[in-house]
Amino acid sequence: MQSKFQRWISAAAILFFASWAHAQSTVHTAASTGNYTSKVDYAACATGPCQNFTLAMGVSGSFTTASPLPANLAGASIAALVTSFSFSDGLTTYSSADPATRIYLLQVTTDAAGAVTDAAVVISRWETGVSPHAVNDRTSLMVITGTSQGGHNYQCTALGTSPAGTADSCDLEVADGSASRASGATVSWSSAAAATVPTLSEWSLILAASILGLAGLAAVRRRTL
Repeated sequence: MQSKFQRWISAAAILFFASWAHAQSTVHTAASTGNYTSKVDYAACATGPCQNFTLAMGVSGSFTTASPLPANLAGASIAALVTSFSFSDGLTTYSSADPATRIYLLQVTTDAAGAVTDAAVVISRWETGVSPHAVNDRTSLMVITGTSQGGHNYQCTALGTSPAGTADSCDLEVADGSASRASGATVSWSSAAAATVPTLSEWSLILAASILGLAGLAAVRRRTL
């Protein structure tokens, strides 16, 4: 039969691993289900990094949250919960590791399990200039909605803080003769626990240290009896 101390250790271990599981980071993935159906090429490359989309391209990517999203969200803004992201529109990679990238909008709808079922994602990347940027700097952007689109090398005509709270964002892009765009791509969303080991919360670390300390005392006590 377990001693009181052994039962306490077992209970503490259960709480510890429950906290570990609750802190499990979650990856929310937009998988491409259809490529672009239409595109507009740049007319003449007067400025910026001109490139054209093809109809073999689409949008895809993912973002990670430190823990699962709440259930039954409806168009909720969750940019503040995102710890990392990486998306592509076929021409441009939009990554949280890239200082030129900005989240303009990130709203999601979730099911009863907290999995993303729909989202509105707008992410941009500065192609020219340095922070703080100025009017006429060039920017690219990716939009994921029901049907998604990519825009490359647009002229930025207004700047500010995005609805997601990101400073130094382009508020208004103009598709001039050096810009290209494509639209009509589709995605499906899924959510799953991250494959990497999650970071333990502060209380979990304190509890773990307590368990190890008490276990060590118990071992010393057994050896001295």
